[in-house]
Amino acid sequence: MRHFVDIQDYSPQELEGLLELSRVVKAAAHDAALPPLLAGLSLGMIFEKASTRTRISFEVGMTRLGGHALYLRPGEIHMGARETIADTARVLSRMLDAIEARVLRHSDVLELARWATVPVINGLTDAQHPLQALCDLFTMQEHMPPGRTLRDLNVAFVGDATNVCNSLMQICTRMGAHFILAAPARYQFTSEYRAIGEANCALSGGRLTVTEDVEAAVAAADFVHTDLWWRVDQEQDDQEVQERSAAFLPRYQVTAALLDRGPAHLKFMHLSL
Repeated sequence: MRHFVDIQDYSPQELEGLLELSRVVKAAAHDAALPPLLAGLSLGMIFEKASTRTRISFEVGMTRLGGHALYLRPGEIHMGARETIADTARVLSRMLDAIEARVLRHSDVLELARWATVPVINGLTDAQHPLQALCDLFTMQEHMPPGRTLRDLNVAFVGDATNVCNSLMQICTRMGAHFILAAPARYQFTSEYRAIGEANCALSGGRLTVTEDVEAAVAAADFVHTDLWWRVDQEQDDQEVQERSAAFLPRYQVTAALLDRGPAHLKFMHLSL
């Protein structure tokens, strides 16, 4: 059994194996030759936070591979309310073959993984989004400039060091790429995540740059990413929203003018929602 909770739990070789498997499965699906690899298997999907892409990709993926996905939203299960997370993990493990959890607190997915006897997949937490990072890296590999490898890539992230940014930085530095965060000083990586990135670079030969100079960050970028400026739990805090808007607008906003500062081959990845 192997959980997928944190990019750091996987070696570069294991991550490359996941990327290669994704290439094989995608090619088979394109050729209408996808075998029912998950026939008879069921995935429980816990969604405390709604998502378009995460839900649809899991449900369609399970169906095309011959399996079944169950959407479990708040109010339909009692995790953390009438039942402890440990109890929920035990019950779901007896009935399912794997659990995907898109939850508000990273500690909750760690608790699920601690007690579950089936694989737990992190679909998003307040600290990380490893699935999106893996898929983004896969897409970047598909659209790299000719003759380039992951170790040659310059990946820029503009804006707050969100969960999406944390995981993308982890996988890029783990695989030897150059990751650049352009953000106001207050919204850059925590010391914990900066240390993770630097440790990854020491092993992989990658580079980590953290700067307030967004124009310089984009100037050498092959790919540019961004994310929302505030989380779900911050939307109702007018002061927080105002402070963040003042910090990021207009400089840390991805616009056509900003992208024009980059190389001709630069590509902009979709905004995470």
